[in-house]
Amino acid sequence: MRYTMPTLAAVAVFALAGCGGSGDDTATAPVKTSAAPVTDPVPAPDAAQTKALVTALGNIKPELAADEERAVRRARNVCQDVKAGKDAATMASNANYRYSGGTAGQLTDAQGAKIVEAVKSSFCK
Repeated sequence: MRYTMPTLAAVAVFALAGCGGSGDDTATAPVKTSAAPVTDPVPAPDAAQTKALVTALGNIKPELAADEERAVRRARNVCQDVKAGKDAATMASNANYRYSGGTAGQLTDAQGAKIVEAVKSSFCK
């Protein structure tokens, strides 16, 4: 007798359906958790902080300040590195990576370090 794959699959599903244990459904009651809501560790900068950030980024390289919304998003990621206690070289490298590309072109780690300082001085305390 020859069996097709769908037939074998159906047999396997029905066979495994019966392998659930003793049949006592009370043992599988849902687990209740009391996890606290996740809060954003990096608040968005206010208008004055955003202006300070964008000005500082523009002083590093004007193209970094061309899109304010993007600059702030990336700055918040840099601030996460600061709050996580990452070392200076890692933060500079990460900032370089985050801000490089597009009209800004390829940045250096020295520029990345300046970006980290701009983020710290403007809103990431």
